[in-house]
Amino acid sequence: MPGSAPALTRRDCLLGSGLLLSSDMATARGTPAPALSGALEKAIGDPRFNTRLLGRLQGDLSGRQRWIYNPGFVFATVPGQGLAPADFGRLLCRVEGFTSRISRALADGSIEELSHSWMFYRHPEQEAWLDNFDNPWTGERIEVPPYRGGPSHSWLRPTSGTELEAGGAAVESTAIGSPAKLSWRVINGQAWVSRFAASRIRTPTGAVRNEFSTDAWVCPLAELLDERRSHLPSIYSWTSQAEWPAWLRMEGRPGGVLWRIESVVLEEPSQLPAAFAARMHELLPGKLEERLEW
Repeated sequence: MPGSAPALTRRDCLLGSGLLLSSDMATARGTPAPALSGALEKAIGDPRFNTRLLGRLQGDLSGRQRWIYNPGFVFATVPGQGLAPADFGRLLCRVEGFTSRISRALADGSIEELSHSWMFYRHPEQEAWLDNFDNPWTGERIEVPPYRGGPSHSWLRPTSGTELEAGGAAVESTAIGSPAKLSWRVINGQAWVSRFAASRIRTPTGAVRNEFSTDAWVCPLAELLDERRSHLPSIYSWTSQAEWPAWLRMEGRPGGVLWRIESVVLEEPSQLPAAFAARMHELLPGKLEERLEW
């Protein structure tokens, strides 16, 4: 489990309520969207602007290490079954994770990122960590992996999008091989920026797993367009429709899972919830305080 600009005036940022920032979008009545500020429209269509924007949303281009707390939920989606709390929409578990990341801008406009990510499973209704799972579809009691994650080294390229370090998992994705494509919406000075990706991951055993994910950030548009900011504080969420996790042993059964993660960027790891920090110290001693270096 679970990358960024011409100077614009403040007037360019104040675009009014409900404006969809895409030249091919239209209003609900089918009429053309209002004309965009020329400078803003140009920026949105510039791959270097989008690459740098993603880098500032995901990390800090000053080189400062950032810590991100990632709590969320994992739901089962089994077609044709009863509604939640039965099989369709059943909350399988909760998750808690964190990512530490350093980022830097390169001369060609690319953003290089180095990160470590870890995630633990929690009981869906209790505060206990999830060590075993009673699979309601197979009747099997399953040992849950203690954690998921590891190191990652990647680049965001203006011309070719995401590039992963050689030697990692075999991944095909619509985010790889073409410039980052972002979806924009501005309402009352707040910017919603989204990125969609369909991916295919080949596991070490040769199995192929498909996934569709959405990254979404919300932050003030004026701050987003302020190039003096090396990092952009935002409200971030990640939603993913994926196949059954391998540890559930659901091969061949219809359905899959829906992931929902909502993150917050912290100044220091000491701001993490105490129970999560204790879990990190127990299972991954030293990783929480580890300083990343190029």
